[in-house]
Amino acid sequence: MNKKITLQDVADYASVSTGTVDRVIHERGKVSPEKRKLVEEAITHLGFNPNSLASTLAMGKTFTISTLLPESTTTEKYWSLPKEGAKKMGEEYKDFGFSIDVHEYSLFDESSFVKHANSILEKKPSGVILAPLFEKESVSFLDALDELNIPYVFIDANIPSRKALSYIGPDSKSSGRVAGMLLHSILDPEGDILIVNMVKGFDNSSLVGVIEQGFLDFLYSKEGKGKRKISSLTINSTDEVDVFRELTKYYIKNPNIKGVFVTNSRSHLIATFHRNYELDIQVIGFDLIEENINQLTNDGIKYLISQNPFFQGKWAVQAFFDFFVYRKTPKKIHHVPIDIIIKENLEFYLNAR
Repeated sequence: MNKKITLQDVADYASVSTGTVDRVIHERGKVSPEKRKLVEEAITHLGFNPNSLASTLAMGKTFTISTLLPESTTTEKYWSLPKEGAKKMGEEYKDFGFSIDVHEYSLFDESSFVKHANSILEKKPSGVILAPLFEKESVSFLDALDELNIPYVFIDANIPSRKALSYIGPDSKSSGRVAGMLLHSILDPEGDILIVNMVKGFDNSSLVGVIEQGFLDFLYSKEGKGKRKISSLTINSTDEVDVFRELTKYYIKNPNIKGVFVTNSRSHLIATFHRNYELDIQVIGFDLIEENINQLTNDGIKYLISQNPFFQGKWAVQAFFDFFVYRKTPKKIHHVPIDIIIKENLEFYLNAR
């Protein structure tokens, strides 16, 4: 039983950080008497044996975890959150030889993905955390990782056919179904619906197609196919000028749009466009980034679906820690909770975060 108890288990039981547990075990750093007592009680109650940790430290092992995630831009702050989560856990485990090697690729340039993937392969890290949003390029990268026996964890999007150590992220199809349910509940039957994807090349995304299918499956199951017009628009940019231009052209030809589902965290751009032109159109999107929060507060967005990106990055590093230090294989699929955020419960989620 002792072998199954992890450092994180002790930290969770004592309601402290893993770093605090480490300082108590190895008698280093400052720990308050109250927290020390909590940790010691947790160790005793759980029957935790720190010998495996001590042996790992004694052998001087190091573990470099490379992350390959989209770059954070002024219009896409979502991707800063999993990086923050990964870095936080890297700091927690630095005394165990863990370090985080960050690589960022452009969502609108496949060549940048390939460039950083090749850089990672040259470094031969201990493990890789990957958001495989360019499916074709990701598969080539994964073939190379498999050849080198480098384990990898997917976050945000999954490629089920691959031998990932774990997938940590939302159930993408269920996320789409939730969005369909929400939009169905607030629209009149006559209103048309637009699905907006802001990616480079719909066919090359391993994520948005699954989300969109979940959305359509729910609506068709409730309304039947063809009862209302449901269409999709792919915009190969996140620049406000480009997005506004494409929306203007689309709305001129399709004036009966009453609801918009945005398949990623950029719904604030659509809400801003609607506000500028005083359009009464309901918007549903993803994630608690600052711009979306502002639009939710001001009724530009009706619902936000949160996918906990910070914890995706954090739990991915945790999976590697358990795998390398405890020889414990993580769960193959680790779905994060799907939270529905409205203006009335927003403060609760912000405080919790």
